[in-house]
Amino acid sequence: MTKNKFTKIFILALDGTPFSFLKKMIASGKMPHFAKLAKQNSFKRMDSVIPPVSSVAWASFLTGKKPEEHGILSFTERNPQTMDWFTPNAGHLKCKTIVEKISDLGKRVFIMNVPATFPPKPVNGISICGFLGNDLLKGTYPKNEGKFLVDQGYRIDADTALAKTDFPAFLQDLKSVLEKRIEMMWHYFEQGEWDFFMTHIMETDRLHHFTWEFMETGNPHFVDLYEKFYGRLDELIGQIVSTIDENTALMLLSDHGFTTLKKEVYLNNWLWQNDYLRFTKPVPQTLHDIHPQSKAYALYPGRIFVNLKGREKNGSVEPGVEYDTLIAELEQKLFEMADPLTGEKIIKKVFKGQELYGNPSKLELGNENSFSSFADLVAIAHDGYDLKGQLWNKDLFEKTVFNGMHTFDDAFVLFTGSDIDKNNISIADLSEFILKLFNRNI
Repeated sequence: MTKNKFTKIFILALDGTPFSFLKKMIASGKMPHFAKLAKQNSFKRMDSVIPPVSSVAWASFLTGKKPEEHGILSFTERNPQTMDWFTPNAGHLKCKTIVEKISDLGKRVFIMNVPATFPPKPVNGISICGFLGNDLLKGTYPKNEGKFLVDQGYRIDADTALAKTDFPAFLQDLKSVLEKRIEMMWHYFEQGEWDFFMTHIMETDRLHHFTWEFMETGNPHFVDLYEKFYGRLDELIGQIVSTIDENTALMLLSDHGFTTLKKEVYLNNWLWQNDYLRFTKPVPQTLHDIHPQSKAYALYPGRIFVNLKGREKNGSVEPGVEYDTLIAELEQKLFEMADPLTGEKIIKKVFKGQELYGNPSKLELGNENSFSSFADLVAIAHDGYDLKGQLWNKDLFEKTVFNGMHTFDDAFVLFTGSDIDKNNISIADLSEFILKLFNRNI
């Protein structure tokens, strides 16, 4: 079967699985099914998006757009007119997804557990929400699938709180959630002919966040854990290859890479220490606790917002010269930030909002909102330093239970449907390869 004869696609997403890690697993012979596919097909390192967080990256995959174009810029967002926090979801997307487009062609589609798919959109098929969708009963289309999944013991996510209190129980829960997801995937796959079928595995990301450093530094227990965990995924890949028919292309991919987390860096603490941020309470809880005389505040990850008059509810900084002076000052001081123990510089690059996102007037978040969601500055840290957005933390630097963090330039894609001949490919580029596959046969 030549590649231009494919009429369907099966997609398996392994959240946060690095290209470099898979290369090592191939070299060690631990993933023979994946290794065979990688040898015979297009297997490439891939860039994520800025910021490389799951809801943003998967929204870019699903829409084929950059974050500023599809409207989801991070896990958390604020309305500057009210200073309320909220979590962007699929309802904030400003454009159709490939799932909707393929469904509109009359094709049958299935999508399970992909972040940024809650609330589900009506499609010619089945949509099951993923990360950030907290209610299966409201997170499926058709709606009755939610009750079925709950009755089957299916869950959107593992209980990550266990990682802080009972690590063996966390690992067992992770494996249980994975196995139930695989079971339900096959249940739906066997229901009939699907033209587009996608399942997202979140458990890889969860494993990495709590154990990556131990594996990367060669701890034998965790090296063995990773080999067994990815061995199970390789077994799944082998089952998929042997099950799909010759008309079905296979795409495997991740949304970002991973590296060891040295320290979390609390930007609002830094802004407070440098007199850019003040609070009305000793321990602030919400953005409403920001003092009106504050000049700037931060949201995850590394996004700094000027408390701008005419935009923020209690803005204090005048547009024009005062704004420009503050931006230049913040940028300079960010580059001076260093790890107090090692002297390592924290910040790798700082983007101005307009430099990264373009025209702010185009950046309204979702159709029902009229405000601009772009940050005035977006700081990018060196690998190993995670820029956090909590409003208050008593320390600027902290080492927590997390020891793995996302990276921008080490995602991967493997595609049997065609050669991916682009250099410096981004996750936002993949939808065109998928749509071309369908358009060629419509």
